[in-house]
Amino acid sequence: MSHSYWRLFQRVVLLGVCLTVMPVMANQQAWQSPDYIVDAFYRIAFQSEYVQGEQGVRKWEGPIRYHVSHPISESQLHDDLVSYHLSHLATLTGIDFIPTTIAQRANLTIMFTNHERFLDDARKQFANADVSPLRDAVCAANFRVNKHGAIRYAAVVIPVDLARSKGKLVACVVEELTQVMGLPNDDDRVFPSIFNDRTPQQLLTGLDGLLLRLLYLDEIEAGQDWQTAQAIIRPVVEQWARDGTIDNAHRSVKTGELYRLLGW
Repeated sequence: MSHSYWRLFQRVVLLGVCLTVMPVMANQQAWQSPDYIVDAFYRIAFQSEYVQGEQGVRKWEGPIRYHVSHPISESQLHDDLVSYHLSHLATLTGIDFIPTTIAQRANLTIMFTNHERFLDDARKQFANADVSPLRDAVCAANFRVNKHGAIRYAAVVIPVDLARSKGKLVACVVEELTQVMGLPNDDDRVFPSIFNDRTPQQLLTGLDGLLLRLLYLDEIEAGQDWQTAQAIIRPVVEQWARDGTIDNAHRSVKTGELYRLLGW
């Protein structure tokens, strides 16, 4: 083969490769970059909405016994929303959720109240006298950790009338229950995500599902600092980029019952 023909052959092969690769790259969204996912994990897992500075890993280490409280009125809908989402969280994290009718046995309390009682109920459930940051909130959650960073107790308080008036009842159940798993921050730079107050998302996105899976990797331990955790998660995320986990994340996360109910 002459030199000129060989150069032409190389260009044809290269063009074929580019035509094959470019559509995949063009269809990839910003959040599907490994660097983006690692940065999002830092922002949501190592920061907190009402606490300044970098925190360590916070996560549950054992089963969660949850109690649903209805101080205003019983609602099967509320119970179903909780059950469906906790089942989804169990699939993503490997944590067992065990319902209990005895409030004192629960390490997760989920209270459906009303707007009038919201701050008082939050003050009681969170064991915090200062609930002034919640005056403009539609719903709220809090958790407590031991000295090692393991979550020992959490509470979610949802004023149903207020949440319904804002069209956020489902979003409140999903976001608050997900945040008490150890992803407590909101950040408008993380998108698409339920941890972004500007997003219209009501259910977990593909990115959210990946963040939960990262947090509950066996190698990620309560109390770890960012330097330690980053060294663990970065190669995992890069492997996910190679094996298609990230590309399929937005589809695989839609296995929860809530997606079917909302027609997603």
